[in-house]
Amino acid sequence: MPDATHHHHHLDFDSPEMAARAELEGEVLAGLVTDATATLAALCRRHGVEVRRILDLGCGPGVGTCVLAERFASATVVAADGSATMLAHARARADRLGLADRVETRLVELPAGLATLGRADVAWASMALHHVGDEVDALRGIRDLLAPGGLLALIEHAGPVRIMGEDSDLGRPGLWDRLDAAWAAWFAGMRASLPGAAESVGYPDMLQAAGFEVAADRTLTLTVDPPLDDKCRRFAHGQVSRARDHLEPYAAPADLAALEGLLDEPEARIEVSRHLYVARAT
Repeated sequence: MPDATHHHHHLDFDSPEMAARAELEGEVLAGLVTDATATLAALCRRHGVEVRRILDLGCGPGVGTCVLAERFASATVVAADGSATMLAHARARADRLGLADRVETRLVELPAGLATLGRADVAWASMALHHVGDEVDALRGIRDLLAPGGLLALIEHAGPVRIMGEDSDLGRPGLWDRLDAAWAAWFAGMRASLPGAAESVGYPDMLQAAGFEVAADRTLTLTVDPPLDDKCRRFAHGQVSRARDHLEPYAAPADLAALEGLLDEPEARIEVSRHLYVARAT
């Protein structure tokens, strides 16, 4: 395989293309956020947390922000992100959905700017923490914004997004195990390239080290069965194209060629899993 040492891992989160891609992904996978916010709301009720102010940390284009605002109808949601382009999408989305009076946007670099966001009852960080070099330090910063008993909902990868064809292994036995290993290598390289990168030791341990007590640990799953609508097809094509680009230094050419065959697969389905941790500030 080609040498991956100098493979480019950094993503331009402030580009219009990235914002549009993130919004498409958020809309296709919105069922995961709906599921996660239902779990979060149940835990808020169980622990007596009155939700008046929510911080959506690394909010991206605001898909999750708006789901949170709809779920917690008495709360203000502060959408915080380091990308002005993402925040413009978040504001426009809140306007379209009639939520603008309860959604604030804050342009702030995370985690450095956490302390500027003010106190909150709930913090939400979806697919954002793994882009921070020192995750425990960032979690401590989040903990400082919550009163004792306040809740953090943390959503991270449980496994790679899979676009599956009618032939599950695409004629390449063991294909997904090899591609999972390639994704793990890409992810490790991405993490190592971050400023101040520290080892990830598992989110339950990192949450505990940062002053949280894990109240829920769930795997969320979503399957979109064929026939895929236009939006889901565009998402699936984007996933396959990015897999080809990201994994080229890590995966066998024949495996990537098999994956590329999914672009013409009429019976493709989407399988996604996310890990949800809800943790109480102690």
